[in-house]
Amino acid sequence: MMKDIEKITENLRRILNAPTVNMLVFFGILLIVFSFFTFDGLKNFTLTSSPRFPMFIIGCILTLGGVTIFILTREERRINKKARIEDGIPIKSGRILVKLKIGKIQEILGLDETTAVALPANTTFIDDCITDANSALGAFFLKHYPNKISKVTQDIERQLERLGHQKNENGLYSPGTTIILPPEYDIPAKAIITASTIRKEISGIRAEPSTVCECIRQIFMITADKKISKLYIPILGSGHGGLDINEALLFLVVAIKHYSKYYHHLKSIDIIVNENDVPKLKDIYRLQYLMLLEEVNK
Repeated sequence: MMKDIEKITENLRRILNAPTVNMLVFFGILLIVFSFFTFDGLKNFTLTSSPRFPMFIIGCILTLGGVTIFILTREERRINKKARIEDGIPIKSGRILVKLKIGKIQEILGLDETTAVALPANTTFIDDCITDANSALGAFFLKHYPNKISKVTQDIERQLERLGHQKNENGLYSPGTTIILPPEYDIPAKAIITASTIRKEISGIRAEPSTVCECIRQIFMITADKKISKLYIPILGSGHGGLDINEALLFLVVAIKHYSKYYHHLKSIDIIVNENDVPKLKDIYRLQYLMLLEEVNK
């Protein structure tokens, strides 16, 4: 019962906030109310038991018309009447198609040599996340590289050194540092590790919007000459990083939109959302709508 009341209240709030329809609804209700009164001058009026039907009918038409316009033009319907996260909700952004999909990063199907999977790490790169089944990195490694767990630390460190990445005085790599694992880790998709969270002794692990953007920049840059056209990636910074999932998604999509202007090899990016996180997402359709408006106004 309470859920129904909350849903009705939310729908009423949306209607009242909609600039196109609120005047229709307001004047419609006003006419319906006034239809039950008779006026003798400005100060004398009497409540009647039956309405004046012309005014009452016009009021009903305005009210129902406003509500109908709201339903038919709300963001979800304008963008995609059948949009469901299970099927993938598209967020068109310039040259690239970004799609939000429910799933698990370690269970993606249809991987080939033209695809890559980006996995979040923290700025140490080497910690217990590699064997933590509750993290995207750990779940992926335990699924695809169970026989390489003992040597993956050395392989990651060698790859970081080969690409010229150096630790600072605290033993940490720069936020956003990104590498592609050696060919022996291809499944056959390339495996990418990107430092999307910062580990600090006092505050622990956290994420910053700037770090998410830097991860995307380096992912675009490092895959530019690898013939990779499709990328799978979780919502960076929203797990252990502590960012609100809606804000993290916004930063991620904006960064993809920006860097796709300069790197054209990636044609499609699937953002993988864990099923447990789906109820937390509030702004999917609004984000879709904003991207759509920008495309229309170009």
